[in-house]
Amino acid sequence: MFSLASLILVAVSANFLSLIKENKSLLYISTIPCIYLVIYGIYLTLGPIDLYEDGSTNFFNENPTEKELPIVFIILKLYQYIIIFVGLIFGYVFSKKLKEIKNNERG
Repeated sequence: MFSLASLILVAVSANFLSLIKENKSLLYISTIPCIYLVIYGIYLTLGPIDLYEDGSTNFFNENPTEKELPIVFIILKLYQYIIIFVGLIFGYVFSKKLKEIKNNERG
């Protein structure tokens, strides 16, 4: 659940990048969910949790008459890679903007 909230925070920060790119504090705050997403995505990839297996098991337990999973469950197979990708890309963007601010303060 926290990973979904972090994804939303990163998306909101990315949409308002033109507003936050000049504020060092907001850039630091925007970078924190990116770091979390990368760490959590790596944990999901290498750890004992399989979101797809857990989700499909729960779905069939709740709906015993169903024969196939809904197409939305494909997202669970790719979720850890999606959050790693989003965390890395936007973490890079936010850290690049922070570096630009630091260089402007020096020079």
